[in-house]
Amino acid sequence: MSLPNPVRFTLWLLWILGSLAAAAYGWMLLRVERAEALYWESTPEAAVDAYAQLETDFRDRWWLARILPADRDRVSANYLRLLYARGDYDRVIEKAEALLLADETPAESVRYWLGNAYYRKAVATDGSVEPEDAVAWLRRAGEQYQQAIAQSSADWDLKYNHELIQTLLARMNTKATEEKVFDLLRPQDKNGPQPPQPRGQRIG
Repeated sequence: MSLPNPVRFTLWLLWILGSLAAAAYGWMLLRVERAEALYWESTPEAAVDAYAQLETDFRDRWWLARILPADRDRVSANYLRLLYARGDYDRVIEKAEALLLADETPAESVRYWLGNAYYRKAVATDGSVEPEDAVAWLRRAGEQYQQAIAQSSADWDLKYNHELIQTLLARMNTKATEEKVFDLLRPQDKNGPQPPQPRGQRIG
């Protein structure tokens, strides 16, 4: 006994939609893998461009973010990490703040890298930041770390950075000299960017 035409059409349509979703899933995963490969091939600029396009696709195609939430979070974290590693703190702030506006429950890594970028704005050495502005940047960094800790209370990098910011703010509030405070705010950077997959990096 054959199925009625409306039923057959519905099943056919579901099959088509399922096939398209599977193809889109595989296509996005291949692009994520390619972006990571570009990093490991020591072509960070190409990797940044690849992650930028992936981040745009996830933002513009909301349904992809819904079916691939873990991959979306991985793309966001790796993209922000690469921007941070090359010192593009303004762009980290721009992208991370946009991600926070677009998602009510962003990955804690978004707040982590945003806090790090705020911190770097506070310790800029080009004379562009006044002491009172530095304090404001530090407070914003502390707020991001605190909110991220609420999402991932076991993350020691977040806890370390949050405690460091609170210590620095407390010292500034006790009228510590600007030179001593800013010496403390400038730990030695690690040599070169770290791989994008594991975060494993405190402020630095």
